[in-house]
Amino acid sequence: MNTDLPLISVVVPIYNEEQELTNLLDSLMALNWPPDRLEILGVDNNSSDQSLSILHTYPITVLQEPVPGPYAARNTAIRQAKGEFIALTDADCIVSPNWLLELWQAFDKPQVGAVGGSLVPRTITNYVNYFEGCVFKSPNHSRGTARIQPYVVTANVMYRKAVFDELGLFDQENFSGPDVEMSWRVVQSGDYTLKICEEGQAVVEHSYRTQLKDFTYVLERDAYGWFFLAANHPQMAPVPQPLKYFIKFLLGLVVYPWTTLARVIAAPIKRSPRWELPQDLLRLAVLWHHFVGTWTAKLAYQGRQPPRLLR
Repeated sequence: MNTDLPLISVVVPIYNEEQELTNLLDSLMALNWPPDRLEILGVDNNSSDQSLSILHTYPITVLQEPVPGPYAARNTAIRQAKGEFIALTDADCIVSPNWLLELWQAFDKPQVGAVGGSLVPRTITNYVNYFEGCVFKSPNHSRGTARIQPYVVTANVMYRKAVFDELGLFDQENFSGPDVEMSWRVVQSGDYTLKICEEGQAVVEHSYRTQLKDFTYVLERDAYGWFFLAANHPQMAPVPQPLKYFIKFLLGLVVYPWTTLARVIAAPIKRSPRWELPQDLLRLAVLWHHFVGTWTAKLAYQGRQPPRLLR
């Protein structure tokens, strides 16, 4: 047994991921980390496909969580995890061989409570996943701004288990934003800090959406969740205003068709890939769905309509 290295628990929530799951599990089997210092916990969240059967074909701990939502699944695994550190990723990702090693090495001070690694697109096949992965770059960590506190996201992060023991688990009542809320709890605690690896360190390849309807749904869901995050933590981020998104959308209606036309005209000269051409039109989609998500969240927050449960 290698006692020089800590035991690390890898947590993965799974919901109908039969198409991607094998790729992730194969990459976890190839990690540059001693097997006797590693436990992998896959949590099936009521999948209706073959995800659960696939999990049982690998030498990992398989759990089931009937409460819907990825954070309920993550919390179930964290409660059972034996590791000193908890690493989190998603079922549609592929981790690099040195993923755990490079995350763990970033815990260079006892005050570091969580470390986020690099997220890169796995493949670029069309204009949707190009925009989400290379232009919009979401999901991703943030080092913070003058008005928004830093945060790390669960697609590629490692926490000290002590952080969950002391500050509590993820807020599983919401499907979008509990990783940001957990990050802010870490920052506010005064006992721990966040750290984000430099580009190219602790790499995880993320599969971005290829269907426009899936991308716009996530835009609206995340805007909805962000409104509640900011409203409940105004000292960490300003509360977004729907009117500002709507005004920016109207301005974009005037500007972005012309910038798109300019891209199309310049494409033969610049030899731009075709998926780069509609990116400004997708910026319009971002503004519109952020407006809709923020507006509906504001109505729910004010009690003027029932809250929405968005997966």
